[in-house]
Parts: sequence; C-alpha cells; structure tokens
Amino acid sequence: MNYEEDIDFDPLFVGMTRPPIVMGVPMEFFGINFILFGIGMIAFSSLTAKALFVLLACLPLHALGYIATEKEPHWMSIYLTKITKCGPIQNKGFWKTNSYKP
Repeated sequence: MNYEEDIDFDPLFVGMTRPPIVMGVPMEFFGINFILFGIGMIAFSSLTAKALFVLLACLPLHALGYIATEKEPHWMSIYLTKITKCGPIQNKGFWKTNSYKP
C-alpha cells in the first residue's frame, strides 16, 4: 500500500503558513541584507567601489538566501531559534556536541 498516493495536498494551506517574503527571501534575511547594503553604500565613496560591493557581496548573499528559501521557506526562523535557544554549553568541547546531561 503506497501512502504517498493517499496524501491530500492543499496549496492554500501551504500558502497561508509561509513566512512573509520580500523579493524571494524571508523578511528578516532581507533586512540583514539591506543593512549590509546600506553600510556598503556609506563606507565606499566611489561609484565603482559601491557597484563592486553590490555585485560581489550583496547579490551573491541574496542569491544564497533565495536558494535556501526555495528548499525550506522557514529556514531563517529555524536558524534564529537555534541561535537564541540552543547556545553552546560548557561540555561541548568534551562531547563535540551539545550535551545537556553530564
């Protein structure tokens, strides 16, 4: 018996559970990339340096975020939760991973 044929796929449910997306990436990631873009525009004085910064830093970063969003729309939320809730602990050096029991 093949269970994959029995699964009912509802595109409305998938669309309503997606995170807010701006230009193909999650809103949090877009904000981080936009801040990086703004810092680059302030830091570099020549137009050539600004263009190179956008082409070599901001666009590839946005492309990586777009690819990650295509695979998993909630990747930014997952990563932010991991950073805030699952920080490294003292015995990580011994066990080579987070171990919450001695």
